[in-house]
Amino acid sequence: MNTPSQKRDQPAAQVGYRIDFYKHYGHSPAWQLVPEAMTYLEESGFAGRGPPPLPEFTDSCVVAIDEDGKAIGFLTYGCDGESWFITLSYVVPERRRKHIHTTLFYALRDKAIEQGNVVSIDCFTHANNLAAQAAFEAQGRTKESIRYTYSLKDSGAGKEPQPRGRSFEETPMPEYLVERFDTGSDSLKFMQAFINKKAAEGYALHQAIERSTYQWVLIFKRADQA
Repeated sequence: MNTPSQKRDQPAAQVGYRIDFYKHYGHSPAWQLVPEAMTYLEESGFAGRGPPPLPEFTDSCVVAIDEDGKAIGFLTYGCDGESWFITLSYVVPERRRKHIHTTLFYALRDKAIEQGNVVSIDCFTHANNLAAQAAFEAQGRTKESIRYTYSLKDSGAGKEPQPRGRSFEETPMPEYLVERFDTGSDSLKFMQAFINKKAAEGYALHQAIERSTYQWVLIFKRADQA
């Protein structure tokens, strides 16, 4: 069902998915894929120094949704000024190389053209993410700059730079954890108890998204990475 913050743009039944726009990504099926996307970027070495930041709750998004109503790819973006900025993009592994990312980008491009006052759509990607760079250039985007950095300490930790990568034995806990929670009609005390329980398991609350009067989506981050 469409909501006032959602615009259905390009039904794509012929390829098994449709394209929908949402004003806030937290109100879309994309929220379920965001932690997976963040973990993928970090484990692939595409996050730079430290864990990648989550998109802002107020970021809009365009989502590819399959016939079962599940998100299979998305772009989150800020659209407050004349230049829109893509903050995060992701397609699930089993649906890659099927032009879903390009379809999402072109849908966003067409929306910007329709609005009339947008001068560019910008984004960043890691220097080692060659597949993303090739895809961007194939979509007609222009590489305008390359950023160099010399790391003296790990970001925010005050430590010497650590080797990239990790072993499975070193990361038994996922970086992000997404939980649905129903507070009921009484109060938020049960939510606080749930948050305390997750804290005991080593997770800190990163973001709380209100989906309806009593229903929330809680995004936790490992406390040692918060």
